Amino acid sequence: MGFSLSWAAVKGGTPQAVQEAFALRGTGAQEEIPESDITGAELPGGWYMLVSNRDGLRLTEDAKLSRLSRVGEVIMCYVEEHVMCSFAACWRDGRLIWSVYHDAQSSIESLDVKGEPPATFAAIRDRLRLEQAKAGGKEAGVDHIFDIPVELAQAITGYQHDEIIEGLSFEVLESTKPERRFWWRRLVG
Repeated sequence: MGFSLSWAAVKGGTPQAVQEAFALRGTGAQEEIPESDITGAELPGGWYMLVSNRDGLRLTEDAKLSRLSRVGEVIMCYVEEHVMCSFAACWRDGRLIWSVYHDAQSSIESLDVKGEPPATFAAIRDRLRLEQAKAGGKEAGVDHIFDIPVELAQAITGYQHDEIIEGLSFEVLESTKPERRFWWRRLVG
């Protein structure tokens, strides 16, 4: 079993502003590991993040990231370990600044880069490409390229989905939108 999630960290906005951008509110329930569908946490360094398991918030959608980036600078990361796909991006003032995308289904060495990622990107990319080559390149039984977007997002925010940050607690969040009721549900109970 692998991770399937997205997260977005916002710097420069309040937790309430980030939650309101997605019509969310805190429940008061806390988790050390973000296992609920949607959680939020204040990261060291001034970032507030949302974690969306199975990308239920659709944090990969440009329109949502554009809207969220009006609250503050956004670093987002998407991880789908079942198919070894990862994605990281930076949004600011409604615009995509950079993105780094890996999809092992097209090629284990695939890496699509748009814009100008921060300076730390080159060192992360070069180190992990070297590890991939040492492991056998395209024929390797491991995918180090997958970690490039993940490590880049971590280098900026301090968060990585598969590492525990001592003392960090995630609040379970819920939607403030009324639940949609469908007429046919009354018929089937």
